[in-house]
Formats: sequence, C-alpha cells, structure tokens
Amino acid sequence: MPAPPLDARIAELREQPDRTWGVRDAVLAVVAVPAVAAAGTVVVGAGLRLPEPVVLLVASAALVGLALLVSRRPVRQSGGWRAALGADLPEWSDAWRIVGWTVGLVLAQTAALTLLLALVPPLRDVEPQTNVDVLLDQPLPALLLLSVLTVSVAPLVEEVLFRGVALRGLMLRLGFWPAAVVSTLFFAVLHVQVLEVGAVFVVVSISVLGLGLCVLARRTGRLGPGIGVHALYNAAVLLLTVVRG
Repeated sequence: MPAPPLDARIAELREQPDRTWGVRDAVLAVVAVPAVAAAGTVVVGAGLRLPEPVVLLVASAALVGLALLVSRRPVRQSGGWRAALGADLPEWSDAWRIVGWTVGLVLAQTAALTLLLALVPPLRDVEPQTNVDVLLDQPLPALLLLSVLTVSVAPLVEEVLFRGVALRGLMLRLGFWPAAVVSTLFFAVLHVQVLEVGAVFVVVSISVLGLGLCVLARRTGRLGPGIGVHALYNAAVLLLTVVRG
C-alpha cells in the first residue's frame, strides 16, 4: 500500500540536505495565536480604547502577518507554499469531500461528547463552555465583521499554522500520529476562553475537529480541503449560535 501523500512528502523533506526548518518552526506556529492575544491584552491594559471593528481588523492583520513570517523559512527552503506546506485553496472538485468531512466531524464530535458524559457523569451538571457565545454580545457591525473573519481569515491562517507548519514541522521529527496529537492539543487549548470545568467540552470538541483535519491533510497532502472544511464548520457554528440566541 502506498504511503499517504503527506507521509511521502515528509520523507522527501527529510532528505533535503539544506533543510533546517522543523520542530522550532512548529513551536513558533503554535505560539503565534496566543502572541496576538497577549498583545491585545497589553493594549487593553494600557487603556487604549479602539472601536471593536478596528480591533478585529488589526488582530486579523497581525495573525496573517505572523502566519506569513512563521511560514517564511519552510517555504523558502522547501520549494514554495504548496511544496513545503501543501498550502493551497479548495478546488471545485473538493466540494463533496468538504461537505462529507464536515458532517462526519460534527457527528464525531457529538459521539465524543456523548461518550465523555457517559464516562464522567458529574459533567452532566456542568454548564458547557463554548467559544462562540461571546458573539451574541457584539453590536451588529462587529458581529458581521467577526463572522466574515471567522469564516474566511481564521480557517486559512489556522490551517497554515497548525496543519501546515506545526504538523509538518513535528512530523519531520516525530511521525504523523504524535505530531497530529501534539498540534491538535495546542489547537484545542487555544480555543478555551476561560479556565473552568466547562472548558473540557471545548477541548474535546475542538480536538476532534483538529485531529480530523490532520487526517484529511495526511490523506490529501494539501491544506485546501481542510480550509474548506474549517470554513464550512465555522459558518455552521456561527449560524446555529445566532439562531439559538
């Protein structure tokens, strides 16, 4: 049986005599998001009051800039964005794959949360934490802008960072499953907003999503399908949140 496309590509990258990127770049990728969040906290702590849409645009621009910076060395050393990271956009031929994987991952999340409640009954009395209910407190202009950014910029940046640089950088040293688990745990924890018991629901559901996206990247060797799944998933969660609210 032939190796999955991503495994085959990693084997090629390992043999590159001039390659120096790897685990260090993976670490930079996973700290990029909290770095932007920390910078935002400093700005707020300094008393600088900016309109919400301005804050969202600045934060998004900072994330894009950090993603480009973190990706620079792998891209330069390994033959461009697609050759190094599998970075591309979804194609029309990916449509059914994107829909199918999105539905499958939502069902997997539901199964994982159901199993969690069965194994840990006290959690049935805990209010589940989500990372989207904060949207309901936003004024309409900020809500619309945040929705657009969540469906467009966030999937692109997060797939490049986590399933691009982080997954591949760790695979160069650890192999697929250890790299997938480590990058996914960071991906899940970074979606937690408040450290409380209810955050376990966020960690479990986002871990299922992240691990599924790692497997998709492995099977296709590309980020495009994962970007599509991530965007569709975010759009569905946003829609359900607004409808429920």
